Amino acid sequence: MTATQDAMSPASRGSPEGRFLAGPGKPAYRHLNDLKGREADMTAKVKESETAVEHAESTNDQRNDNHRGGDRTWLVRLVIPVAIVAEAVTAYVAMEALVTSQLLAIGLSVLASLVGAGMACALANRRLNRLPVPAAARILEGIFVGVVTVLRYASLHIQGADALTAAGAALLAALISALGLLGIEEVVVETRTFDIFLSTLHASWKRWRCAVAKGRLARIRARIKATAGRLQQDFLDFLLKAEGFPLDEARQRSAALKAALTDGEAADEVS
Repeated sequence: MTATQDAMSPASRGSPEGRFLAGPGKPAYRHLNDLKGREADMTAKVKESETAVEHAESTNDQRNDNHRGGDRTWLVRLVIPVAIVAEAVTAYVAMEALVTSQLLAIGLSVLASLVGAGMACALANRRLNRLPVPAAARILEGIFVGVVTVLRYASLHIQGADALTAAGAALLAALISALGLLGIEEVVVETRTFDIFLSTLHASWKRWRCAVAKGRLARIRARIKATAGRLQQDFLDFLLKAEGFPLDEARQRSAALKAALTDGEAADEVS
């Protein structure tokens, strides 16, 4: 063997793995390293997301444990403004013909509806605190509905309705008013608070973010597996065609290279 042939021998050019990764396998090797870097970043994000999910769920569970009312969603409380508006409309009927100013009638009707809603919320708060509702409070609530009913009757009668029609309309409005007040009270008692509602949404958002991060990590790992598989096949072909290795040994070395690259460990052959 001449000096030139000796300089070109495989031993002088390093291991087959080194020659492959520095030559035909270099683009795929770089791409694999890039994917592994992205995998490491996404793994850190997944761990961070899992920690955030645990914290959000713990906070939500704690707030639910300390909640004194029912377990119905807070969204049910959106009917409370509807009940207040209904109370204000029926109260306006009672005020319209009894005062000289329409603006005053509107103001009194709004005030009456807010007083009724406040009374219902106060009674609901006593129930949430496991305190008995005083009979005087129920009597006061009944007086409130009764007075407004009488005013409705008087207003309708002044506007020209006969006694029977005015009484029927006033009783119907009284039923709407009573059901509205009782409905507000029950809604407050049986539903979660807005704070718990937001806490539940926050926990759901964190779980979704974590699921998205895990999905991205799974896709990156799938791409790593596919890239490593192609790299292994290309190295096998390189060993067989360019290096002249026997098939069994070529398979062993290509499998070892794949394992070293996917495990993030440097193989002895690549040194």
